[in-house]
Amino acid sequence: MLKIFLNHASEDRALVMPYFDRIKALGYDPWIDRELLPGQDWNEEIQRAFHSSDVVLFFMSPRSVKKRGYVQKEIYDALERLKFLAPGDIGAIPLLLEECEVPIHVARSLQFSRLPNEWHKVVSALSLAASQRSIAVNHGKEIAPFQVYLREEAHVWDGYPGFNVEIRHPHFESATFPNTAIELNEFILSLKLAHLLDARRVKEKQDLERFSGWGGDDNAPSDFLDVSVEPILVSDSILSFITFEAGCYAFAAHGFHDYTTHNFTVKDDSLIKLMLEDFFSDPYKACEIFTSICREKIATEWTSRFEESPSLDQLKEIDSSFPCNWSTFSRFSLNKNGITIYFPPYTLGGYVAGSWIVDVHFDEISALLKMSGPHLLAENAAEISPPISSAKPTRWELE
Repeated sequence: MLKIFLNHASEDRALVMPYFDRIKALGYDPWIDRELLPGQDWNEEIQRAFHSSDVVLFFMSPRSVKKRGYVQKEIYDALERLKFLAPGDIGAIPLLLEECEVPIHVARSLQFSRLPNEWHKVVSALSLAASQRSIAVNHGKEIAPFQVYLREEAHVWDGYPGFNVEIRHPHFESATFPNTAIELNEFILSLKLAHLLDARRVKEKQDLERFSGWGGDDNAPSDFLDVSVEPILVSDSILSFITFEAGCYAFAAHGFHDYTTHNFTVKDDSLIKLMLEDFFSDPYKACEIFTSICREKIATEWTSRFEESPSLDQLKEIDSSFPCNWSTFSRFSLNKNGITIYFPPYTLGGYVAGSWIVDVHFDEISALLKMSGPHLLAENAAEISPPISSAKPTRWELE
């Protein structure tokens, strides 16, 4: 694994840490002095990390270039190490964290990049550095203008009850649309944090008397949550995601699952949230027809699922469960042929009735669509996942 040392002024730590996380998300091994433990010899540990690194990143700012001591010493030492590398090998990368005067000894030796706009150049340079050292790197999967990396993590807390959260999500990089990639990653990380914050609420609901006997001292009961953020449709102008959640509370009689979706268009290298009504020239009229189509498809699914046609009372229940307003269809994703709407358990019937999913082909609503609406972007985008079943999505895999 490519080892990367982050040289920076202590005053810039908060500005540098997001890049530490992004480097780690790319599959490299970054080191920053926050990893020092109490009692460690900080000088010895910093020197060990510096000398064992493959690449040193200089994060330059008005504060760091004027600072004396270890920051400058590490820069000089890194430049000196370049003499022992093969010609063309990358061993140090100067980065302009904020506008400042680049030290002459750095400027005359190496090309620097400005952050955050030229981050994609840093990604390319690190990939080349790994290749030069024959270090295997997860290059992710190329999807339209993006390189997409799969990330998995687990968060566990032991209590009565505790929690166990497993999260799977994509990380995006792009040389063509660097700002879009940054916004996507920030949005996905916000989804991850929201789930963790919800899971941590269990710490306010501790009940040792109730739960201590459930699993014994070595097996305390836990709330379990599995979260998967999955890209469905991706291009340089439209993106569609689904977040699938499944789990079980420690005190629950059965598990649960739910869907949330996120759809965007991309303009001027930035994300714009896409709503279902944005597809139609007359949203009010379209909502009535769209609702009718969904009700008919649900009634057909009812017949298939329960092996009998819905009664008049059950048809009324279907109508009342899917009222005619766009909020009814807020959970939707896009594919090349149409729109998929997701309805979690309890939308129609009890938990055992399961969730309901409706596919609406663009051909079925062609008369309602805008002449140059976002459906045209969807038709030209790349599909990522296979069709999603009503039970659980088939999770996307990276080669």
